[in-house]
Amino acid sequence: MSLEYYLDRFQNLKVNSAAGKKSPHKVCMLLAVMDLIQAGYINSNQIQLNQVLKDRFTHHFDNLAQGKDKNTPENPFFHLRSEGFWHLYYKDGYDKSLVIRYSAKAITYAYIDEDLFSYMKSHIVSNELKDALVSNLSDLASLYHQWMVDIGKSEKTAQNYLGAIRGAISNWLMDAGEIDVPLTDINSYRQFVGYEEKARKLEEFQIRDSKGKGMYSAALSHYHTFLADLSQIDVNADIKQVMTDKTLSETEKTILVNTRVGQGHFRTKLIQMWGGCAVTGYRNTQLLLASHIKPWRKSNNEERLDRFNGLLLLANLDKAFDLGFISFDDNGKVLISSCLETPNVIGLREDMSFKIMNDHKRYLGFHREELFKGL
Repeated sequence: MSLEYYLDRFQNLKVNSAAGKKSPHKVCMLLAVMDLIQAGYINSNQIQLNQVLKDRFTHHFDNLAQGKDKNTPENPFFHLRSEGFWHLYYKDGYDKSLVIRYSAKAITYAYIDEDLFSYMKSHIVSNELKDALVSNLSDLASLYHQWMVDIGKSEKTAQNYLGAIRGAISNWLMDAGEIDVPLTDINSYRQFVGYEEKARKLEEFQIRDSKGKGMYSAALSHYHTFLADLSQIDVNADIKQVMTDKTLSETEKTILVNTRVGQGHFRTKLIQMWGGCAVTGYRNTQLLLASHIKPWRKSNNEERLDRFNGLLLLANLDKAFDLGFISFDDNGKVLISSCLETPNVIGLREDMSFKIMNDHKRYLGFHREELFKGL
């Protein structure tokens, strides 16, 4: 099947709807499977409902769940069979027509169309698939509001930014004949980027943004980041940049792509350096992320591969570090931004630190100056 076929299927999943919102379960399962395929954990077309897949499902579910949504990965694992591209392999002796829900006794594994599996292995193509999945999340306004609160914005700021996106900016674009629905109804990251560019060029926007001390620009920038975060666009955009760089050999491209997604030699070097999470010492490497201190986009190719520009961190620490809610001083002691509410909830303590080496200092200095949100 063509990529266009799967993009259409991903944009129109058969999902449960209640109280005006759509269930995120199928979206979360497909995102989790793509993550594990790209990480090399799923390397053949046999998808096991094991703890690793459940944990990755939970990672996405925690971001997308609303209201009374329940963390039940077994449900989408079974019910994705109705989409036509997801198939279940039943154990001998079981009549699949009689199996109405997931059962480990009846189902060995799931598998997907071979064409789709090939598409999912491509970091560039998966970017398109992930973007298509976001189309199934109908209540982006509520998700955007919660996302802003989660990254440390006050309730008032979250309300103001949401009002600007859904109200004033959308109205200006409608008056200009650019759109006929609010921006919060546009689920595609790529479509939003085009409308964002048009909005910023509007005279009304520029006048009101100046009077509002940049509030409208900030609201657009945050919504841009929010959509990118939902479908992990940033990672894939960086990979696309590498793949289209004509100055790089195929071998160099492979090394840099693997580095960007936390695989290959760079990740191995960090595991060898730290042996576990650099801060907590936690040793299960399946749950650890290879994180760049000086961000990929700000680094040259040499810095991207430098092991001293990397930290091996648990996912919660990696995310907080990546977003600038924590940093480290030149003694390795953690710095926690005052913008981060209740840091203890995600396991952050002021006595945390890691054993720093001199070669880390220039990268950490960059992180404190350019990314850290301040004490």
